[in-house]
Amino acid sequence: MAVVVATALGAPAPAQSPPPAPPVGAVTGRPVGGALPTDALFSPAPAVPPRTAFQPTRQPPGVPDEPDFTLPDGSVVPIPQGKSQQFRFTRRYGTPNTLDSQLLPDGTRRFVFAGGVIVNAVTETGQETEFATDDAVVWVRGLAIDNIANGFQAGGPGTTEVEAYLSGNVIVRTKSKEGQLQTLRATEVYYDMQRERAVALAASLEFKPDQLPQPIRMRGRELLRLDTENWEALGASFDGSYLPSDPGLRIDANRVTLSIRQVQLRNVFGIPYRNLLTGEPVQGEEQMLTAYGAVPKVAGVPVFYLPRVRADATDPLGPFIGFSLGQSRMFGPSVYTTWDMFDLLALKPPPGQKWRLNADYMGYRGPALGTDYQYNVPADPLTGLQPPAGLVKLYGLRDQGTDILGGNRGPEPVQPDFRGRADWRHQQEIIQGLYYQGQIAYLSDKNFLEEFYKQEFDTGPNHETFAYLKYQQRNLAVAGLFEYRLNRPWVSETQWLPRVDGYAIGQTFLNDLFVYSGHASGGYAEARPSTINPTAVLSTDRNVNTGRFDLMQELSVPLALGPVKLAPYATVDLAAYTEDLNGNSVGRVWGGGGTRASLPLSRLYEDVSSDLFNVRGLNHKMVFGANYLYAKTNVPFSQLPLLDRLNDDATDQSWRNITPMQPMFVSGPNGPLLATGGDPTSQFNPQRYLIRRGYTNRVDTLDDINVLQGDLRQRFQTKRGYPGAEHTVDVFTLDTSVSYFPDSGRDNFGKPFGFLEYDALWNVGDRTALFSSGWFEPYDTGSRYYTIGAALNRTDRTNFVVSYRQTDPINSRAVTGSVGYQLSPRYYTSVSASYDFGISQALSNSFFLTRTGTDLTVTVGVTYNSLQNNLGVQFMVMPNLLTAFAGGRFTGTPVGGNNSGYGGRGR
Repeated sequence: MAVVVATALGAPAPAQSPPPAPPVGAVTGRPVGGALPTDALFSPAPAVPPRTAFQPTRQPPGVPDEPDFTLPDGSVVPIPQGKSQQFRFTRRYGTPNTLDSQLLPDGTRRFVFAGGVIVNAVTETGQETEFATDDAVVWVRGLAIDNIANGFQAGGPGTTEVEAYLSGNVIVRTKSKEGQLQTLRATEVYYDMQRERAVALAASLEFKPDQLPQPIRMRGRELLRLDTENWEALGASFDGSYLPSDPGLRIDANRVTLSIRQVQLRNVFGIPYRNLLTGEPVQGEEQMLTAYGAVPKVAGVPVFYLPRVRADATDPLGPFIGFSLGQSRMFGPSVYTTWDMFDLLALKPPPGQKWRLNADYMGYRGPALGTDYQYNVPADPLTGLQPPAGLVKLYGLRDQGTDILGGNRGPEPVQPDFRGRADWRHQQEIIQGLYYQGQIAYLSDKNFLEEFYKQEFDTGPNHETFAYLKYQQRNLAVAGLFEYRLNRPWVSETQWLPRVDGYAIGQTFLNDLFVYSGHASGGYAEARPSTINPTAVLSTDRNVNTGRFDLMQELSVPLALGPVKLAPYATVDLAAYTEDLNGNSVGRVWGGGGTRASLPLSRLYEDVSSDLFNVRGLNHKMVFGANYLYAKTNVPFSQLPLLDRLNDDATDQSWRNITPMQPMFVSGPNGPLLATGGDPTSQFNPQRYLIRRGYTNRVDTLDDINVLQGDLRQRFQTKRGYPGAEHTVDVFTLDTSVSYFPDSGRDNFGKPFGFLEYDALWNVGDRTALFSSGWFEPYDTGSRYYTIGAALNRTDRTNFVVSYRQTDPINSRAVTGSVGYQLSPRYYTSVSASYDFGISQALSNSFFLTRTGTDLTVTVGVTYNSLQNNLGVQFMVMPNLLTAFAGGRFTGTPVGGNNSGYGGRGR
């Protein structure tokens, strides 16, 4: 012990022999020189080499060490090298800054800036970095320079090193040749210029992917730039807010990393993307954000916790596109979601193509699955042809609920357990002038489309299966049609197997003296009326298989008699049916003639002026028009099958449904009269209506007619707007028309006049209008319809519409009003209501309130449809960022639909 203490205190120890070294294999705590019985069982332990044995051989003094990055297998570790940079220094503020220089013992030159400085660094690759700070310390190593005020050139790898410490309102902007602008803001920053490494305190990093409307900001108490591609933030948060100081939606995390690099792109499941056409891997820029211990916050309130979140800032939603929530009596609580199938399958779509997956759940109906594939191939500038375009739509579910359609519809077919739809629509120009349109449409049952896709059922195209090919050159064309009724026994449809048409439109002869138009057609038709309620009502809507051959021709002689334009014409239609409604073959000749006339007039009233009515001058334009038609036929339309349909499927189905039930809803003699619409002699027969109107484009709906039609179209125009920016507007428009029937007993139910119509619009201002329109049959049981209303809209989205509509003889007196009002820059409300005083019943009502914040849009809505007794409630909270990736679709609305209150997809 004395030896140890003396040695520790630096005193000389007494001379004595050193203790013998312990034998190899000695164990701590055993007597020196002692032996154990187990010693012979172990091999001697190797001697412990000195630490220097693990160090590389050092160079002789004065020779710098050269590190060796060669691995044992011969490969070389890639080490990032510095870049050659050009530095420039300018003042940050209006006052001059101060610069102090000092040479440090190791040969490094230190420069101290005070009073604000901007440092610009440009690399040989074109990357530009700007450092703006109040105070800075710059260290330059490997370059003999004592004043950098005029800038300097830093050499390439291993020659010059530049480091900086920045303090006070630090802003660092970096922009590479191909990349995006990055902006770093901090209180203090250390920056290694050559290696692109940095440490920033109380910092934020801002960058904007091309797909986003606003930049993404990553904040942290400490922000590290690890290299040119990687960032890391501690005590971090990130957001994409329009209001950076107070984001409505942000994600807080213990640690956030950002990696920006060119990689082989992968989807959310880690599957590499491949080109759909070539199968090659897809390369692209990835801006990967990863948050550890993430807490999303809405308006500062935590909503849940995620241990790890990873998202590409260029596509932060991944395959997710949109969602909506709803509650209704028809579907129950419902969730509708839409996903990008290309993203899910890690496929890069060809240009102009979208593939969506629809995964839904309806509380009263069960889960549903569907897909939409849209393609619009880019046009080829070399051919100039219309490119192929189309849509594939699939949707289905095992339905556990019951349809609620509204109204008394009579007996309805039993709905199947599995319900759905399948559609494919395609169109393209094959060669110059040759066009193709086709559709394959399948519906599982009669009511699926109306129940689940109400808006499409009401306003969309018919779900027919057909192929249509047309070749056109100038005014000549030929077309072919194949149409087949695919599993639609509830629809009245004509199968054309096939049909061919030829057209010659406006062909002139003898120096434009005569104008000829002709339309020839021939085909085999199978008329298939509905066999499921509601069945056919028209007497001509019968099950008939017939060949039909038709030639419609018109020859006119245009004449100009001063301001009056006349066009006498003769027309004839020759038709042959292999089978009429009586089962006989028949030939029909329909022909006649008439004349068309028009007279335009105008007068300018320059001295008319009124500040009250916003009128400065008035130009009155009028066009008198007339058409006289006299035609006879040898076969009445009531003898021929109805092959050319008159209405779309939805209108035809509703008319077939309501016509037999009119006596139940309309009291007095009008109810039974409306129920006679299927009779060819009835004034409510749609074919008779077309004949009285003078239409000649339906081969099966031609008959004797003698009618003179007259109309007067008027425009009152003025100038409005600021001086130098005036524009012409229609202050008031009034169109009127009337038909006169010389043979009123045969053609107009004993009344000489019919179809008294008007359409009026008064534009009180550019955004305020009064409107009214009407149609009257001047006899007791004739149709009478008119509307009157007012509309106002403003640039701040404020709009008011109120209207009154009266329809007789069905005794409808409907008042409709809608208001959209911008309560404030953040709040918008819309209210609509419709009430029919004729039947004393509310038709529909809706109310929506929307708050649009900097990051979130919140909508609350209530709708009620009395015909279906259906109450719908919607509540939505949506990040505004979603609209940048969902094609403008507003979440909270049923995906692909509107807020009609029906709930469900495609309302």
